[in-house]
Amino acid sequence: MTQKIIHTLFFTLSLFSTVPAFAAGKATVTVNAKTTQDGRVELTFKTTPADGLAINKEGPWKLELKSSGKLKFEKKEYKRADWKEDFAGFSLTSEPTKEKSDNVKYKLVAFICTKDKSQCFREVIEGASAVKW
Repeated sequence: MTQKIIHTLFFTLSLFSTVPAFAAGKATVTVNAKTTQDGRVELTFKTTPADGLAINKEGPWKLELKSSGKLKFEKKEYKRADWKEDFAGFSLTSEPTKEKSDNVKYKLVAFICTKDKSQCFREVIEGASAVKW
């Protein structure tokens, strides 16, 4: 009986270990900030795939600002039309500010594939980044 339970457990675990839904850790997000000439802050959210993986440019990318602290932006949610293909991320420009730093909380939905595109993953990355400019 115990041997049958152990066999079933290992069989079940082996099934779940190959399911693409468990795609955590397939990409990272780097948040950078810089001041523009008119006193605004430009934030960039760049997505980098893990080794052996590639960006899926066709996916419905999305960025949601959970909290942008002192910075004020035109909107809180950015979609595929706002996504910048040249660096695989989003670029946002704030209203003018006199601040020099902030803490930004976000949720980014990225799409990553194996290099041969045989498997693709929807990656949800929630993070917070302390930025200075």
